[in-house]
Amino acid sequence: MSSQHFVVAAQDRSWHFSFKGDLTGPYSSREEAVAAAIEEASKLDDNEVEVVVQDADLKTETVWRPNQAKPAS
Repeated sequence: MSSQHFVVAAQDRSWHFSFKGDLTGPYSSREEAVAAAIEEASKLDDNEVEVVVQDADLKTETVWRPNQAKPAS
């Protein structure tokens, strides 16, 4: 598993993503936050970086890894 994660989560009725302690957002939807996190993750030269979504119960789901097609918007 990668040690670098972009974590997308809801906070205060909006969506954000965090990476290495930096919070980015707000976004009006989960999809917008995921797309923004994927865009930033794609800029890294790391084949093991991941974008994960964290739900209210703190469970995570990996939604993107390098060399994976971007999800349809």
